[in-house]
Amino acid sequence: MNNHKNNILLFTSIYPLPWQPNKATFNFQQYQCLTDKHNVDFLVPVPWLAWFKNIGMLIGNHDYKHVCYFPFFYIPGVFRGLNSFFLVFSIIISIVPIIKLLKAKTVLASWAFPDGLACAWLKIVCKYRLYIQCLGSDVNVHSKNVFRRKLLKKSFDLSDGVITVSKALQDEVEKISIKANVKTIYNGVNFNKFTLPDEKFNETSLIFIGNIIKTKGVYELLNAAKIMVKSGKEFHLHMVGNGPEIDNIKAIITSNNLQQNLTIHGTVNHHQVVDLLQKCHALILPSYQEGVPNVIMEALACGVPVVATKVGGIPEVVNDNNGVLINHYNEADIVKGIEKCLFTQWNAQTIRESIKTYTWDANVHQLSSFIFHR
Repeated sequence: MNNHKNNILLFTSIYPLPWQPNKATFNFQQYQCLTDKHNVDFLVPVPWLAWFKNIGMLIGNHDYKHVCYFPFFYIPGVFRGLNSFFLVFSIIISIVPIIKLLKAKTVLASWAFPDGLACAWLKIVCKYRLYIQCLGSDVNVHSKNVFRRKLLKKSFDLSDGVITVSKALQDEVEKISIKANVKTIYNGVNFNKFTLPDEKFNETSLIFIGNIIKTKGVYELLNAAKIMVKSGKEFHLHMVGNGPEIDNIKAIITSNNLQQNLTIHGTVNHHQVVDLLQKCHALILPSYQEGVPNVIMEALACGVPVVATKVGGIPEVVNDNNGVLINHYNEADIVKGIEKCLFTQWNAQTIRESIKTYTWDANVHQLSSFIFHR
């Protein structure tokens, strides 16, 4: 690929917000690398209630020339299948987004639904080339709904290409649309930031990093922790992230007197993620469904073994050399997986080298080659 910079209009709701600077930390690494290689402008739909509440911060955003935040008008909690139509409406009445789309030659929609579908509808009029980047739950969750699965098919059929983060996700996209031009491009990791630790704590430290939602297996993980406490295991579990279940999780920890063994950190910045990972003995991720979570890549880059469910693209990255795969996300299997991991003699350098080809430069190089046919 030559050094010529191409123009890309990147449409995504997964983007840091002035009042949520830690949002989309993983995805933002790709965006930064992509911006180094190409001329990238961003269209970022923001739920309308949050947009109006924080409009002053949005107007004061220093990068407004390249990042256009606009309100996404929809009805919270209902008519979810119609969100792509609401998004198209929001784009048109916000004026600036539709002008940018009319001028664009190449659009990359990073999230399949409703972002990718809205861009697919507008492609009919705006005539740009459209590539849709699927990350996991945007396909795995919405494809289970008959109506939304048909809408996903329409968006993939209309696109010029679909990018997935794992072969498992590619297989799912190809089941939805036989016309789709699909390519798997694995996410990367910053090896300069996520490095091997100097030493670990003597106390056995485990860590969960992700959204505090049911499908991440947070309740099963909590039950596994209760079993380990009752059996006399000495450990400390750090839970990093935020989400709708966080208050329930905190209440369960308090009511079961688990404060000595569990800490809820909430949302932390990327530097804190590095520090926490380097001090832990294993990352635990008992998700119901996944693409390939960036946090797995980052843990492995730190030489930290992973205990994760055998779902989505996780088995494409986690193997006997760098972690333990569990077949079910129930608490008994989680406990067995953790115990197996802690009793195994791991080589941190071997774990790190198991993903040495997964860099953000490699990711963006493949992405650019796919989009611009080089």
